[in-house]
Amino acid sequence: MRRSTIKYVELIAIAVISLVLCISARLINSIKELDILADIYCITTFVSLISFILVILVFLIENKAYRGIKYFYYYFTIKNRLELQMMDAGYSIKRSNYVELPRIKLVFSNDFKSATLRIQNSMKFSKKLDDVDISSAIGKFVDEYHYHTDDCNTYVYELVDASVSFKQTFNSFEKFKEYSATLSDYKLFLDNRSAVKLQHTLIVGQTGSGKTYCLYSLVLQMLSKKAKYELYFSDPKGSSLAVLGSVIASSSTYIDNAEIIAGLEQFVDKMRIRKTELKERLKEKLDADYSDFNMSPHIFIIDEYASFSSTLASCEKKVRDNVKSMLYEIILQGRQLGFFVFLIMQKSDATLIDTALRENLPLKIVLGNSDQQTYVTCFGSGVDIPNRHYAVGEGVFTEPTLAPSPKLLQCPCLNFDILGCVKKPPLCNNGG
Repeated sequence: MRRSTIKYVELIAIAVISLVLCISARLINSIKELDILADIYCITTFVSLISFILVILVFLIENKAYRGIKYFYYYFTIKNRLELQMMDAGYSIKRSNYVELPRIKLVFSNDFKSATLRIQNSMKFSKKLDDVDISSAIGKFVDEYHYHTDDCNTYVYELVDASVSFKQTFNSFEKFKEYSATLSDYKLFLDNRSAVKLQHTLIVGQTGSGKTYCLYSLVLQMLSKKAKYELYFSDPKGSSLAVLGSVIASSSTYIDNAEIIAGLEQFVDKMRIRKTELKERLKEKLDADYSDFNMSPHIFIIDEYASFSSTLASCEKKVRDNVKSMLYEIILQGRQLGFFVFLIMQKSDATLIDTALRENLPLKIVLGNSDQQTYVTCFGSGVDIPNRHYAVGEGVFTEPTLAPSPKLLQCPCLNFDILGCVKKPPLCNNGG
């Protein structure tokens, strides 16, 4: 028997015994009509009634009925199901006359789209609680990511309703621009629950996974901000991004390797100039960055980075070393200066991108249904990926502050003419 049910059994036992005594006293009193039996009848009736009321009250309070019927239903069903499955899986300790489970605390968001589950840690279950996938035991919710508290006494599981869509649909650029304006000039939204500060970014996904549309969404946000974004587009295959770039910033759109390398050199030169400017500004405000002084961000986007990397391999070592040096300089110094790289590729293994380079990109996105090796090379080994079928534009991402562990992502759906929008002023003049 679970420890949590013992108190209910004890109260019910008291109520039943009292009820039996009550009925017995009533029957005997009807025959002998003794005052003491009448008193017993009254007392046992009172005790029985109070015991039953206490059982109901304890049950309702422990299952959060005071927060509403819906909250009570979710809390009771999920917690009960989780406790039963934990017993079946051996997450319990047998005592003399009962089974003790780790203490569980469950808190739902106001819209019931997410929840936080806290499970008491112990020496016996510490490793098990770290590795377990509890998604099958929590109804329609899934374990998005989990961690233990600083004191290691509790495991915290961040749950999300798998049936709820976080995808936004925009039927016009005006609506898209209005939503983007709700964020600061240096912040970009990924879906309707996740927004990140502008930073170096890696987007990975197979053909048809939606990574190009994810990039379009980010570019359109940059163009719609009050701050002027300087955009640089490099597309070794000369595909859709090159077309978009030629409209937005024709002088900063590159296709062949020589152009891309020359573009990187110009980009680094501007970054070095910014470094000198910012050094003077920092005398006014320590530990600040470009955004504190309302400086323009510069973004260098390389689509199909693997293609660029493979053709670069045929170049002279001096050229390869120069490109590698420039990329490292941008990634290591660009965050404070406002100079960022966005790399888009189908896979991110060490044969296609330098490991140290990849690991220094804070925002990593993997879209579509990828193999385990893709997740490992992108996020590292030992991370838990929410196991589900990802539609186009869906996937997971990590970001040091918002999502230290892979978090679900559903990129927005853009139901409007993207190219037509960027052809209209002032978007087409940005960086041109």
